[in-house]
Amino acid sequence: MGVVKQSIIVEDRFREIFNYLPNMKDDNLNEFPIVFDGGDERELNAFLTTKQGDSRPYPLIWLVYPFKEIHTKKEVKLDSVTFILAVETNSEMLNKQRLDETFKKILFPLLFNIRKAFEKACIININDEYEIIKHPNYSSDENGEQLSSIELWDALKVTFDCSINNSCLRPLKI
Repeated sequence: MGVVKQSIIVEDRFREIFNYLPNMKDDNLNEFPIVFDGGDERELNAFLTTKQGDSRPYPLIWLVYPFKEIHTKKEVKLDSVTFILAVETNSEMLNKQRLDETFKKILFPLLFNIRKAFEKACIININDEYEIIKHPNYSSDENGEQLSSIELWDALKVTFDCSINNSCLRPLKI
């Protein structure tokens, strides 16, 4: 009986890459491991509820569901796959302070590290075009409607097209 090739599980492949991302550091050189997960809004709120207390899941890379996968023999193509890169914030900060404190110090360096990891990873191909939307004080959408996330974030919404193959991921240096 022949060996059956496993399907490519997109979430597992992203997790393999993100495991190589360095921890983020604050001004006091405290290190924070990056947390990766994904799902729809209900899953996000359940995830955040289980993370109450000391083990805060930030910075967070959240894969937004649903997304469409096109499977071929050796790869999966994803059009407009979206991640939310998020950190906790408070509602008192003004946008200039948010830009300086969370976007410049955490979110953009995290995005840079993700892009570097994607460039170096032999398992993913990206057309190198990323749509990025800044969401300061991420608690309401563009229409002012309250979002269902139970946390208050500063966030980057990052959308791109890619293909992920079934090759073995070689170690990454980022």
